[in-house]
Amino acid sequence: MIVAIQQPEHFPWIGFFNKMILADEYLYLDNVQFKKRYFENRNKLRNATTEGWDWVTVPVITKNLFHQKINEVEIDYGQQWQKKYLNKIRNCYSRAAFFDELFGRIERIIMKGHKHLVELNLELINFVRDYLGITTSALCASEVAEGRGSDLILKLCQNRNADIYLSGPDGRNYLNLEAFKGENIKVTYHDYQHPAYEQLFEPFISHMSVIDLLFNYGKNSVKFIRAI
Repeated sequence: MIVAIQQPEHFPWIGFFNKMILADEYLYLDNVQFKKRYFENRNKLRNATTEGWDWVTVPVITKNLFHQKINEVEIDYGQQWQKKYLNKIRNCYSRAAFFDELFGRIERIIMKGHKHLVELNLELINFVRDYLGITTSALCASEVAEGRGSDLILKLCQNRNADIYLSGPDGRNYLNLEAFKGENIKVTYHDYQHPAYEQLFEPFISHMSVIDLLFNYGKNSVKFIRAI
């Protein structure tokens, strides 16, 4: 049993989904600290500006930031963000080959009015999973175990009967490998090599939100996501 664990980011990059495909089970790490100005509530869209990309962001209400877990964060509807958010996507991708096929589906999810950020993120992630036919089982870490750092990751792997834990590259900096070895769980690292593909604008810029790929390639996107 290969288990992978990752924060439920907002419209994640394609490596997020490659890691999911490689695992037998994927745990959304929703019960760890929310990181402001990271990828839980925003991601990158390719555009024609000098920088070549811009953020698309969901505003959130932050309380006690250093102790607020991802699954506790609420979306801030005091800001009229949905129209701006959707217009930014439209401005970036309206000329893309699969814009008409996908935009309406994304719009319906964004306009639902989810209370919590994690609810929105998971619905967007599941939209991508379903669209691309990714069948890896998935659930939230908060349904499985609580804890911190390497100890939490180990608990999650033990609970799910993991033989192999597929860690992100940052795991090299904090995982207690001896503890995993003691539980007969092998740790491997997901060092994803981002493939290049044709974008609407040149030159190619990697690590955009997965929707950059989806709007350009539709269901054929999965062949790039599977690339090693």
